[in-house]
Amino acid sequence: MKLTKRDPAAIITGVSGVNRRTFLKGSGIAAGGAAFMSMLPTAMIQKADAAERRQAAYDEGEITRVRSVCSHCSVGCGVTAEVQNGVWIGQEPSFDHPFNLGSHCAKGASVREHGHGDKRLKYPMKKVDGKWQRLSWEQAIDEIGDQMLKIRETSGPDSVYWLGSAKFSNEQAYLFRKFAAFWGTNNVDHQARICHSTTVAGVANTWGFGAMTNSYNDIHNSKAIFIIGANPAEAHPVSLQHIFRGKERGAPIIVVDPRFSRTAAHADQFIRIRSGTDIPFVWGMLWHIFENGWEDNTFIEQRVFGMEEIRKEVANWPPAEVERVTGAKEADIYQAAKTMAEHRPGTVIWCMGITQHTVGNSNTRALCILQLALGNMGVSGGGTNIFRGHDNVQGATDFGVVSNSLPGYYGLAEGAWEQ
Repeated sequence: MKLTKRDPAAIITGVSGVNRRTFLKGSGIAAGGAAFMSMLPTAMIQKADAAERRQAAYDEGEITRVRSVCSHCSVGCGVTAEVQNGVWIGQEPSFDHPFNLGSHCAKGASVREHGHGDKRLKYPMKKVDGKWQRLSWEQAIDEIGDQMLKIRETSGPDSVYWLGSAKFSNEQAYLFRKFAAFWGTNNVDHQARICHSTTVAGVANTWGFGAMTNSYNDIHNSKAIFIIGANPAEAHPVSLQHIFRGKERGAPIIVVDPRFSRTAAHADQFIRIRSGTDIPFVWGMLWHIFENGWEDNTFIEQRVFGMEEIRKEVANWPPAEVERVTGAKEADIYQAAKTMAEHRPGTVIWCMGITQHTVGNSNTRALCILQLALGNMGVSGGGTNIFRGHDNVQGATDFGVVSNSLPGYYGLAEGAWEQ
């Protein structure tokens, strides 16, 4: 077979397309490279000895593998830690974990640095005359405890603010809340006050419990995926593989956001709205759903209370008014409503873009109402999937690290918790 200059085989074998000038030019590059290599320190060109180094590491102590969970976002990726002599020396994603399936995002890949980073505090420090000095644990506990007791004695128990964490385990959260109660105050809070307190209130007022109703894996079963006020491609990267699984199975993705995000880049339909107009947009979708008879009347009759009041309110938001307020075109809103109606069950996903508003409670209620109208609740592939920020923001809230309730969402008044 005659080879041409365009044939890869000609380039690889040099059968054709290589003249004397080209050959000498290539040889000169090779010779120059060899000369450069000869000038490198021997430490840079010695043979690889990864296996030997690995064996040396084992000789220093047995390396055990410990399963754990990533401490960043709420996806809860599995992490396999390599521990030697009680020290976490390496990690890899867990391939048998149902959420991350052997993958990591950039945040998860660096989770070991939380405990072993160079900037991590390893012992108590106190600033004296503008300089940090190391203290013993006993000294730090005594100084802080004595100062807190003095403050309570002079100013009362509510003078101390107990700041918990959405990264507490359930046990830590319960203990922290109990500690504040023994101190004599309900002046306790954590990150959920900003991020998802509106979800807890709005969703709990609808379902009875303020939490995500389905799971990441269940998104695989969704026939439509409606994302509003969320950017999981950046905030919850591993969750995106579950969204893509649903898309691969035929679910169209609708993204509603004031900006064109990385998540929106993967959408089948992207709709831009003015910030803060989420409720008018949802009412605009419901206007089309009610107008075209796309609601699930059987589901509403059997399981929903008060939908007639919603119909009256939605009637005040015809397409022209919704477009005036939100900036979204009538045709786009109609298409989003039609997609959700024709692809059931569909799921609604939201995050901080819905919750962190002065009307955050109402935002979450509106999205719950949308799912009730479509009959997308209590079914696999449906639900309101609320992507949390921290790894245990839900559990820490459930166990009462908030000022307005006790563990298990019991109220503060005696009648709420007294047996």
